[in-house]
Amino acid sequence: MVDFHNCVVFEALHSEENYLRIDDDTLKGTVASVNIATKKNLDSLVKLGEELLKKPVSRVNLDTGKYEPIKNGGTNEEALIRFAKLLSDEKRLRESSAQQASTSK
Repeated sequence: MVDFHNCVVFEALHSEENYLRIDDDTLKGTVASVNIATKKNLDSLVKLGEELLKKPVSRVNLDTGKYEPIKNGGTNEEALIRFAKLLSDEKRLRESSAQQASTSK
């Protein structure tokens, strides 16, 4: 439900490229439970996470509710790297602006 709402908001703002959610809606069994913290299950979750990184970036189709790959979106791993760079650059810009503002007083 939250993912659907976020997709609607980002689409309405024409900012879909600024929203990244990596999800697997096909989980079944113990890996789908957040309450099973056995070594075996945690190892399975790590493996699942590594596999998710290699999958194509996808978004919820608002008409069908199904996840669909984004054309030319690359892999989740590539998208995370791009997003991390974007956030890092934004942080540097804000820190630089704050420092300039404090020295000009």
